[in-house]
Amino acid sequence: MPNCDCVGAALWHNEVCGPHIDIRNDISEFKKLENCTVVEGYLQILLIGDKNNNLNQEHFRTLSFPKLTMVTDYLLLFRVSGLDSLSVLFPNLNVIRGRNLFYNYALVIFEMTSLKDIGLYNLRNITRGAIRIEKNPELCYLDSVDWSLIMDAEFNNIIAGNKQSKECGDVCPGIMEDKPQCIRTSFNDNYSYRCWTSNECQKAHKNGGKNIMDENTTALSHPWPSRDLRTVQVPGSEKPAQSCPPSPFPSA
Repeated sequence: MPNCDCVGAALWHNEVCGPHIDIRNDISEFKKLENCTVVEGYLQILLIGDKNNNLNQEHFRTLSFPKLTMVTDYLLLFRVSGLDSLSVLFPNLNVIRGRNLFYNYALVIFEMTSLKDIGLYNLRNITRGAIRIEKNPELCYLDSVDWSLIMDAEFNNIIAGNKQSKECGDVCPGIMEDKPQCIRTSFNDNYSYRCWTSNECQKAHKNGGKNIMDENTTALSHPWPSRDLRTVQVPGSEKPAQSCPPSPFPSA
């Protein structure tokens, strides 16, 4: 049997996992994602310490969940040592729906000390919510992603405190050979080639670059259950929020 809790007794092969997946403290906790194609709820990966950094890096180079294509709430990564890219871990993650958000964010990548690129090269749509990518000292390939191809709320995004662009030297596929392979778009007054890594282009989409989600995949807004706020430890969030909670992130 797959090592994940699954919604409903009649689900085929237990492929829809949840409600919610919380992976923390030890890399062995990733077994919760085995055979999951959809995480019904949020996916949190956090607090996997740096004392085993070298060992973690070896594990992450082969640890992969290619069946996972959707997270219905949000994806959060916080202080996971040894993980330098999400490209192997989630090679086919396609949609983050943002049905319920983490403080208005559908994607949070915070204080990931080893992360060098995001690498979610099959991510096509963040249906609802913004992104927060902050205080990741080695993270590059941020200016090379056009978030407007994936989401509508790019003006609410926070991308700050990462490795400086001038220190990254991001190179999209084919550039060095003078045979560019990636699309070129204008985003944030920057007209350039779009890629996730030196090996993976950001893919274009139909209908002027926007995904079309049918009515069955339209994200709905639901009240945030107070008990869920107790299940994640992030900087400054020691108490569960009531109404209109302050940001859990320390100021830059």
